[in-house]
Amino acid sequence: MKTSFTFTVTLILIVFLFQSCSGPQAIVKLQPQQKDVKWLFGQSIATDSLYGIIYEVGFDRTVDNRYWFDFNIINRSNMPILIDPTKFAYEAYDSLHNIQTLVSVKAIDPEKEILDIDKSLSQHRARAKNHLGISLVAAGVDIATGIATLSDDNPRNDHLRTHLFEETQDDAIENAMETQDLNKLRNDWAQSTIRKTTLNCNYSMHGKVFFPAMPNAAIIKLLLPVDDKMIEMKFNQTKHSPY
Repeated sequence: MKTSFTFTVTLILIVFLFQSCSGPQAIVKLQPQQKDVKWLFGQSIATDSLYGIIYEVGFDRTVDNRYWFDFNIINRSNMPILIDPTKFAYEAYDSLHNIQTLVSVKAIDPEKEILDIDKSLSQHRARAKNHLGISLVAAGVDIATGIATLSDDNPRNDHLRTHLFEETQDDAIENAMETQDLNKLRNDWAQSTIRKTTLNCNYSMHGKVFFPAMPNAAIIKLLLPVDDKMIEMKFNQTKHSPY
């Protein structure tokens, strides 16, 4: 009976391990359907314009189920134009050109991402201040228990010594490292993305735009607004084995 129980538990653990293991995912690529693309360091760039507003768009890669695009937007019109990445969207289609999205998929809002990071940074700063006070208390406790055990002739009480200060320092270091990572991430979102901007005449802007990915689609059609019209750019989606 005991052997049967052990075998059952082992089998359950093996199944759980197989289910929890994740292998490398397929590499997703998007290639413009447009024939007259430009190439820059191996990246194909689709270009289209409307009312003097030029969009140059190249697919970079897919990371964490997000499409990364490089955008270069040029204003050759005679008026400023508001560029708002939250108005960028795409529609997904299968290989038979049947639409796969009930509503268009919007680009990720960099302002919301930055706000979420700022909230996390505020929490980490509060933890850093709290760690200072906790560290002083922990050091006092460690000193007190150390004196108590030294003045006690019973060696069995040596284990009563505490190491709270070391533990609080470890937590403080981890918090500081997370804060550093968050600051870097915030800087990337702030400096490297297309953000809401009034683009004046004869000026351009360049940056990343991120979309939630649909890796099972065959065609991705970007929808880029210019006043009351839309520029449409189609990309063929392919998957490549990681092996």
